[in-house]
Amino acid sequence: MSDERGFIPEEETNSSSRQNNVNDGTYHYGRQYYEEHKTDGNFSQFRDPVEEDIPKVEAEPAYSPYSNQDYSQNTYYSAPQNSDQEPEKKKKSKGFKGFMIAVVAIIVCVALLIGIYPKLAGNKNDNPSVKGDDTTLNISDVPSIDKSSESLSTIEIAENAEKINVGILIYGKVQSFLSNSTNSLVGEGSGIIMSEDKSGKYTYILTCAHVIKEAGTDGYTITVQDSEGNTYDGILVGFDLKTDIGVIKIAKTGLTKADFGDSSTLRKGQKVYAIGNPGGMEFFGSFTDGMISSIDRPISSESGYEMNCIQHTTPINSGNSGGALLNEFGQVIGINSSKIVSTGYEGMAFTIPITDAKPIIDDIIANGYVTDRPKLGISYTPAMQYQQFAMIIKLKDLPAGSLIIREINPDSSLAKTEAEVYDLIIAVNGEKLDTADVLLDKIENGKVGDQLKFTLCRIIDDNYRIEEFEVTATLVEDTGTSTETQEQTTQNYWEQYFNNGF
Repeated sequence: MSDERGFIPEEETNSSSRQNNVNDGTYHYGRQYYEEHKTDGNFSQFRDPVEEDIPKVEAEPAYSPYSNQDYSQNTYYSAPQNSDQEPEKKKKSKGFKGFMIAVVAIIVCVALLIGIYPKLAGNKNDNPSVKGDDTTLNISDVPSIDKSSESLSTIEIAENAEKINVGILIYGKVQSFLSNSTNSLVGEGSGIIMSEDKSGKYTYILTCAHVIKEAGTDGYTITVQDSEGNTYDGILVGFDLKTDIGVIKIAKTGLTKADFGDSSTLRKGQKVYAIGNPGGMEFFGSFTDGMISSIDRPISSESGYEMNCIQHTTPINSGNSGGALLNEFGQVIGINSSKIVSTGYEGMAFTIPITDAKPIIDDIIANGYVTDRPKLGISYTPAMQYQQFAMIIKLKDLPAGSLIIREINPDSSLAKTEAEVYDLIIAVNGEKLDTADVLLDKIENGKVGDQLKFTLCRIIDDNYRIEEFEVTATLVEDTGTSTETQEQTTQNYWEQYFNNGF
């Protein structure tokens, strides 16, 4: 397809022609444009994540919603094979096939009986013992920073911080067919001792979701190490990948608990300190200092969810994730999550403010996940990032913020409508998508069960003809307990420089 062929003016079509001319061919011209031009422009991806089972595979590098990820490329079409060069097929006797089937069946049965065959079901987050507690995070007032007499010395802050810091180790079972499974260390991170539960039997520990997310899959376990070298079995309470907040607990009480301070009172230039385990347990309890560079730095996650983070200069490294950021009074004012690592960038670290994290933490402790948060259940990409789509948008006078539907997930109500992958979203509830934020605002400000009316645009042939139609979708609950892999080519400014996995 070439631009030299010229453009043919848009022609009116009706619903019946859409069904006859588009759906019966199983080919979407929007798909052709996307596949042929998906490397055009500066790729920036937004998505509204949906629920799906966490893949039961060997551990991937630790996930941070603010870091650059390596994504698998989705392949929609295979190159046609030359029919004149059919591969030679080997013939096998029916008797041989029957023998092999019998052998495999016997082996599987024996494996099941002796307990070697791995079980694929079993999300630890389904354990009722980790839900239903009404324990909440307590945030204390912060003394005025002008009262220097109330500040602690650096040594005092370090001594107190070391006691509330823990190491988190994630082990995965390596299954051997004819031998017992063995545990292998697949991830390390940091944690903050929060408080004891209402029963007085357990102690809650805060960390990052990307540190513990594998523990939601059968075959993975958590070990917690305190400052004295004691180890405990960790129990997954819940996590939220959208905000990168996680909670676990251990069957131990009497540990030193952190004092949490109001992060909304922070000021630029204020002194801060970090405690954690950079590189893992080898450098357990490393203590560093820096200052606040920005209070409410908006950082967009790969799901399109935006958080206002604390930007600071405190050195943090791989393994610091989930550790505490403290003020000069020794109070925890944030959970360390990510940093920028690239040539020419120094001292740019980001922390989840504890005041913003509190409602997420309380909800996870009470319910095991974040409740009543809406989502649409699709993945989408700004159309203007692709030359061919941008040309169609200008030619047809479509909104500049129009979005390409990349994926419609099974739990999305859009899956039951005429909407298809590679349709363009051009308006929501009658409001044109002049920017992509229009859709995000409608979702984030909505409630589970709310209905949204979408105006969609479909490219119906290779002459750039389009048709518009409307569908209605209902927002569903986003529990933030699963991830998706999606196609990524070039990256935007933030995605290019965030460190993968810490």
